[in-house]
This record gives sequence, C-alpha cells and structure tokens, in this order.
Amino acid sequence: MGAFMSYGLVPQEQDNTRLLLKVVMQTTRWAALGLSVGDLVMARRQLLNLKQRAEHRQHQGTATG
Repeated sequence: MGAFMSYGLVPQEQDNTRLLLKVVMQTTRWAALGLSVGDLVMARRQLLNLKQRAEHRQHQGTATG
C-alpha cells in the first residue's frame, strides 16, 4: 500500500496564499478512512508548523528590509 503526498500553493486575494495537502493512496475505503483520521492530526500539525515558519520569515524580512 503506497501513498503519495503533494503540496500546492493556491493564490488568494490580497497577498494571501492557501497551502493545500493532497494524499492519494490505493487501498480499501475503510483502511483509507482509518489512515486519513490518523494522518489528519499529523498533517495539521505539519501544516501549522509550515505556516508559522513562513509567517516568521515574512516578519523577519519586513523588519530588516
């Protein structure tokens, strides 16, 4: 059972960007449901960490620039 993850940045209005995570796997519906619930916690934490780092870098760039 392999899984593929991809990230995408989608521009929004007024200098905002949405970060999307897509997970694709070939398995049964019930196994996918179980894995998705477990992965949701981990993926949310990972995306929040990426958001925090991006915002921190943005603030550093504006403070020194």
